[in-house]
Amino acid sequence: MTENILSETVWMPLQTIYNKELLVGEYLREKHIEYYIPMSYELHEAHGDPEQGRRTLVPAIHNLLFIRCRYDEEWCRRFVRESPHPVYFLKRERAGNGFCTVGEAEMQNFIRATNPDIEGTRFVNPEKLKGKKGTPVRIVKPGPLYGVTGTFVRYGGKHYIAIQMPQSTTLIKVSYTWCELIE
Repeated sequence: MTENILSETVWMPLQTIYNKELLVGEYLREKHIEYYIPMSYELHEAHGDPEQGRRTLVPAIHNLLFIRCRYDEEWCRRFVRESPHPVYFLKRERAGNGFCTVGEAEMQNFIRATNPDIEGTRFVNPEKLKGKKGTPVRIVKPGPLYGVTGTFVRYGGKHYIAIQMPQSTTLIKVSYTWCELIE
């Protein structure tokens, strides 16, 4: 199992301190390391006039980003030591030494689901969905979300498709008529 992980490129969740995601992203870009920061639009007032607001892209999940690399625990430890910003990799198990990884297909599903141009997306702590019953589904309506998979759940009085990742869950507001059940 470990040899298989070592030979493939994976995505790894990387945490930093609050509001340092973009600085860490710049550092990763300088190091030529592929990364992904989930972003969303935030509306800002222009000169005190709420009708003249502008939309700005901001990190949707504070203190969390994902890097794409080959799994190597020693490289991860060295990266954390050498980074000019406080960062750490999420552990697979609290008491273990291995780091959490996300497969390519799962990450591409998450990237498509967190497209900032899609309205109605929410980001919540995975603990808030614990104990909720859900149904595995795939979106079959043609469009930017076609093929995205997740769990159809009810949250806050509305229906969403939940895509769970380490330290975050993305909720996409969709109609159940857009989905097919996954066996």
